[in-house]
Amino acid sequence: MDAIPDGRTVPRVDLPREVSDVILEHARGCLPDECCGLLLGRDLRVTHAWPARNEAASPTRYRVDPRDYLAAMRFGRARGLDVVGAYHSHPTSTALPSRTDTAESAGAEFLYVIAGPIDAASTEIRAFRFIDGNFLELTVVTHAQENTP
Repeated sequence: MDAIPDGRTVPRVDLPREVSDVILEHARGCLPDECCGLLLGRDLRVTHAWPARNEAASPTRYRVDPRDYLAAMRFGRARGLDVVGAYHSHPTSTALPSRTDTAESAGAEFLYVIAGPIDAASTEIRAFRFIDGNFLELTVVTHAQENTP
């Protein structure tokens, strides 16, 4: 955890490069629309990105196809993993939560990962939790993935 100016600590999200690579590849493949998918792992340790279909088919919003959500849950359960969050892309804007993201958030226990803008030269991946009506940015720690279930 990292300290922030008021003395609180910022949780760290463990996001292996292999997982971020899946997110970025999915985001590029969905242009000009937002991509979306699920994050599997335990707590703030992500081990898998599960690409999903975006039912909204929009450059400014996403809605995970329920069939993909169920498939991710089954995959995770078979490996002792949970759906710990979701990811999506912002094709032309920064990787910060939008008003739509705020309005449609699922709550504090869910991890939100956003990639944007989708451009090979400058795409960022950032992580957030929704706490007390606001998104709190978390520290993303990237590394080579260890053997996972």
